Amino acid sequence: MNVGRLIWLLAAFALTEAGAAATYFVSSSSGDDDNSGTSADAPLQSIEALNGMAFAPGDSILFHAGESWHGMFWLHGSGIPEFPIVVGKYGEGPRPVIDGNGYQTSFLLYNDECVHIQDIEFTNDASHLDENGEVKKLEGFGGESNDWGSGKNVRFGIKVVADEQSIQHIHFDNLFIHDVFPSPDLVANEHKGYGIKIETQSDLEQNAVHLANDVSFSNLTVSLTGHYGIWIKSLGLNQNDTFKNQDVEMNSCLFEYTGGSGFVPNKCEYVTVQNSTFNHTGSDVDERMWKRGSGMWTFDCRNVIAQFNQFKNAHGPIDSYGAHIDYGNENVLFQNNFSYNNEGGFVEILGDNINCGYRYSLSINDGYRVDQEGAHNGRTLNISDYCGESNPGCSSTGSFVYNNTIYIGDTLAPEIRIKPGVGEFHCYNNLFVCNPAGAELLCDVSEESNDLNFNNNLFFDASRYQFDSGGVVTSGGIFANPLLQFEDSLGGLDANIYKLTAQSSAFESGLTVSELLLATASFDHVSLLDFYGNSVGENEPSIGAHQPTLGSFYCGPGANWNEADQKCTACLCDGDFDGDGNLTVADLLIFISNFGIN
Repeated sequence: MNVGRLIWLLAAFALTEAGAAATYFVSSSSGDDDNSGTSADAPLQSIEALNGMAFAPGDSILFHAGESWHGMFWLHGSGIPEFPIVVGKYGEGPRPVIDGNGYQTSFLLYNDECVHIQDIEFTNDASHLDENGEVKKLEGFGGESNDWGSGKNVRFGIKVVADEQSIQHIHFDNLFIHDVFPSPDLVANEHKGYGIKIETQSDLEQNAVHLANDVSFSNLTVSLTGHYGIWIKSLGLNQNDTFKNQDVEMNSCLFEYTGGSGFVPNKCEYVTVQNSTFNHTGSDVDERMWKRGSGMWTFDCRNVIAQFNQFKNAHGPIDSYGAHIDYGNENVLFQNNFSYNNEGGFVEILGDNINCGYRYSLSINDGYRVDQEGAHNGRTLNISDYCGESNPGCSSTGSFVYNNTIYIGDTLAPEIRIKPGVGEFHCYNNLFVCNPAGAELLCDVSEESNDLNFNNNLFFDASRYQFDSGGVVTSGGIFANPLLQFEDSLGGLDANIYKLTAQSSAFESGLTVSELLLATASFDHVSLLDFYGNSVGENEPSIGAHQPTLGSFYCGPGANWNEADQKCTACLCDGDFDGDGNLTVADLLIFISNFGIN
């Protein structure tokens, strides 16, 4: 018998000994707190009844679909990994709604673990005072570390706290969290609303280390929060690199109009973020919002991969990139991502980092920010030594940006900025394409205390770039037209526009990066996919995010690949270019738009 099977059987035996798991049903319309709640025909009614209960491994608490509750649900009890406690819904219809109604959080997990929360809607936007002017809070949840239990200055959709033990196996699935704002009387606190916060509190002097492990977020929508969408925060571990929260996964989540960043992991290790969309982070649609924030950023993390995500429309006067790498990280990789219209820019890597960077991503019109004096201060690349306000600056090792495709339109002018003292930075095989009209694109690049390695980057139209006089950025550069698939459509959001043609000067003219950069503990520079899903490494590398092979070029509607000429040739084909099943004038217009009339 294998060990995993033995552990499962022992857990099942323990569960049997403790009593069979129970399912509790809750209905605000037909429930009664005098019921046992173990039947859908005789459900419980209130959150208050649930707050007075203790739950066991394998138990489920199910809220009736389409109904709503007001107040703070504080779940008491832990599951085990094989038999978690499940909080979800029953019946057909929309997600049940738990409205925190001005309490500090709509749902609280406090030193308990092995819980799945799924299929529920959370919101928390009411006053923190009741009809008698008293602060709404639950007995037992208070103290300075919990802001005295009040939702006045800080508010959550879900809060998970570990201050007495480490916790594990907390999974969130198919949740809708929105409109989470506090009700403070101080302007400085107006932004402190969070969709989900997982907070661990440690005390190294007391040898008390508390962490959160095996945390997952899937199919979540988080919208309209005062500050971050989701925040993992560890207190009491400053200046300590030994202890990290481990095994964090995010998949298929949507963050829209959050006042701050969408996702901020702190002191986390083995993190994967994929197939998710971050749109309008740093939003200002509500006056109570923080009003700045990158879609995602990592702080003091290790072994992080963020891939196949969309980072769009980030706003704010500082940072506010699609995604950025803050300071104190190791082995953080952003790859195969789509970055569009982010006010701060495309790439930001701060100080005190090891082996962190970006590759095989597509950036379109990032870095449009203009400061109060009217000067452009968005950035295509921002490589900094910043590592905290109290530090003069910290260098990094192994920072890299390679094989990305960057398009810059004529209405924005992001710069390339590399500060003194950033340490080691590698920049290879990137395709920089800009509309020849527009303001100058500055290159503010310092060689002071830096080891800068630029090579095989293609710049077109290079006339807009004000390259550094030392030639660092242009070293090994190429300045020919890359001949992209649909040059007349540059600036559009169809990723196929930015693919190479066989005649492109970028095709098979790149460096082999695996010969230049060493593998890390969590990723190498060999086993790759390009932005479009093509395998990388079997052929000569090309410049940019597209790595085609001869004969594999995408020709788009109204064209075929001409093997003899090794290029796309316009054709009538089936003529139905808009895919509506009919041959119409619209099809002809698409043909003319893409290929013209000769």
